Amino acid sequence: MTVTKSELVNLLSDATGLTKVDVEVIVNGLLYHIMEALQNGDRVEIRGFGSFYAKERLPRKVKNPQMGREIEVDHRFVPVFKPAKFFRESVNNSLRKKYNIGESTDENL
Repeated sequence: MTVTKSELVNLLSDATGLTKVDVEVIVNGLLYHIMEALQNGDRVEIRGFGSFYAKERLPRKVKNPQMGREIEVDHRFVPVFKPAKFFRESVNNSLRKKYNIGESTDENL
């Protein structure tokens, strides 16, 4: 299941009592400012949630799987999200329970 931005707006509106229009303005503003920060080369950290940053990818040659030919991929920057430890562990533990997978013994998760 995928949660869309409009579904998030509905959930936040119900949880806060704010109108959907107000919540949509807030969500759009948050996303805009995250994108703007990344475009300026800044990092956005939301404690307990994670960090957004732009990662540099150097030019390289890759093989096109359809044509089998080598092509050059340009130098670029890609947005990256790195979840905070609590967020990562929370998702892992919830999904392990959902799919009846035993407790994790890996402390590096």
